[in-house]
Amino acid sequence: MAAAAGLVVLSIAAHAAGDASESPSVPEEPAEEALAVVEVKRALDAVARELASGSTELTLSFADTFDWVRTTTGEWVRGDIDWMRDNTMEFDSEEFGPLEINMREVAEVHSPTTNTYVFADRSSLVGPAMITNEHVVIRTEAGVVDRPRGELLWIIDGGTRELDHWSLTVDLGLGLNRGNSSQADINMRVGIIREDRRTVSELGYLLNLGYADREVNVTRHVLGFSNRLWLTRIWFVEPIVGQLLSDRFQDIRFRAQPAAAAGLRFLYRPSRVFWDLAVGAGYQYLRLFGPLAGIENPQHDGLTRFETRARIDFTPDVYMTLSWVTNLTFTALGNTNHTGFAEIFFEVTNILNLQASLLYLRTKDPPPREGGTFPVKNDYFFTLGVSIQLG
Repeated sequence: MAAAAGLVVLSIAAHAAGDASESPSVPEEPAEEALAVVEVKRALDAVARELASGSTELTLSFADTFDWVRTTTGEWVRGDIDWMRDNTMEFDSEEFGPLEINMREVAEVHSPTTNTYVFADRSSLVGPAMITNEHVVIRTEAGVVDRPRGELLWIIDGGTRELDHWSLTVDLGLGLNRGNSSQADINMRVGIIREDRRTVSELGYLLNLGYADREVNVTRHVLGFSNRLWLTRIWFVEPIVGQLLSDRFQDIRFRAQPAAAAGLRFLYRPSRVFWDLAVGAGYQYLRLFGPLAGIENPQHDGLTRFETRARIDFTPDVYMTLSWVTNLTFTALGNTNHTGFAEIFFEVTNILNLQASLLYLRTKDPPPREGGTFPVKNDYFFTLGVSIQLG
């Protein structure tokens, strides 16, 4: 986490011996701060001993009304878990305020509050819980359940508020060049995501603007959308997925590519990497600004969609996302198009990242314009900027 190295909350040189209370209840009042971390550690140690013994009747005894997180560097933080998603936990610390902690930096969790825990097979369990290096132990209404920590996908605060399922990302980038010619490039992207235990819905808008010697030379609008339904921990379907695009200097007034697809999570390593592959079929509507006489406008094509997405976490504060989509228009191969997007993020605070991104667009054989010229086949857009993430 970005602020972890500077945290010195409470450390333990020694702790009292003895088993935690067998009572599964949560204390009515918060524990005294001077003693709370000792009692919390005793409670976590008691669970670890039961797990190591192979006991089939686990008990959970909580030592405080607050959530506690111990980082891999031995620091303890007291407060409330807001959520955990994409291997990142947002923790509202009593002393430091909101913190974002990569799960690779979380050694143990003591959470007496009722949260929803969602796992890789899209099952969910609700209740207070403790997390160790390898286990998630949850006290549900049906009893105490032990699940592997490597299968934990999300933690939803309480799991009852609709707002807990939503997140918002805003990326802003600017490039300037002045010399023999003056060039300015502006990039803005807004992404909205809704996630629950089985579905992930995404809507993203991208705006690229470019100015050269005070003349506009890039005007591009891209709207991407998808709805993913997980069938198992590996397989998923996308009943609706696609892209809307308008690009004045590619001579595309409007291009729509709705499709349906199915795929699988080809590679998954918690807190390190995932890689998805999908294939589907759809339809392409293409209206040009001004083609040569005799060229059909608009054009209607069937397409086969190939898509891959990946995320790589290099460190808890640095990660990369990659995506590639090929729309093979089998009714008119010249209209086949590709979209590639790569981003790398450097976490600065719990909501602010530095960002570098590369957008690549290609059309196999773009139709000629009214004046007889051809748009370029390959289009690149590189920006540096900031990314703001909320929720």
